[in-house]
Amino acid sequence: MKEHLKRLLHSPALLSSAVIILLLLFFFGYSDIRFHERYHDGQIKVACVGDSITYGYGIKNQPVKSYPDMLDDMLGDNYNTRNYGNIRVTVQPDGDQPYIKTYTYSDAVEFEADILIFMLGSNDAKTVNWQNEDKFREDYLSLLSTYLDAEKKPKVYLCTPATAYFSGEGESESSIYDIQPEKVEIIADCVRKIAAEEGYELIDINAATKNHRELFSYDGVHPKKDGARLIAEEVYSALIETM
Repeated sequence: MKEHLKRLLHSPALLSSAVIILLLLFFFGYSDIRFHERYHDGQIKVACVGDSITYGYGIKNQPVKSYPDMLDDMLGDNYNTRNYGNIRVTVQPDGDQPYIKTYTYSDAVEFEADILIFMLGSNDAKTVNWQNEDKFREDYLSLLSTYLDAEKKPKVYLCTPATAYFSGEGESESSIYDIQPEKVEIIADCVRKIAAEEGYELIDINAATKNHRELFSYDGVHPKKDGARLIAEEVYSALIETM
């Protein structure tokens, strides 16, 4: 049995199949694998911090069709835009998968960006994670502050989370991932208040994606390619208008 297993593990066919599966997962945005363009002296560094919406989960050809990648193309060679989205992550440190505990968070801080695009909150709207607006606000500001502790402080753009849609029929009050659309709206309003009170630039992705269910996949949460393009265009317009 052991010899048979050993031969199987060393089988070229098995290895080829594994490589193909990994490539398909990568191509369709399910792998959480990412590659960053090399930074060149003089480039403006842009960090796109977020969850699976930022990452581009489920988007065909995700490595070039996630919103940060399309934004990078729009901004041109003078910018180095990186995707620091991670799947299922929360603002709240006691959520089911806190962003602050991921390697993506550490990489984003170490990047020392000139511009920080901050779009988190969708997963905090899950039934298992949501507590109240005051708790979310406190944790949001706490996480954001960790990017501002460096000597070189980035220009901050806060993005409201994209509109969430009910994914099926019936009486369910949540999406397929247990994200509650009405809680996403509360979070979006909270982010708007934080931006106004703290003096940060606001990019209202929630408003931009309102009444555009067609831009989202079957789950009602993750934008398709055209939805990601809309987000990239909203961010690009905000950067051009305020830089």
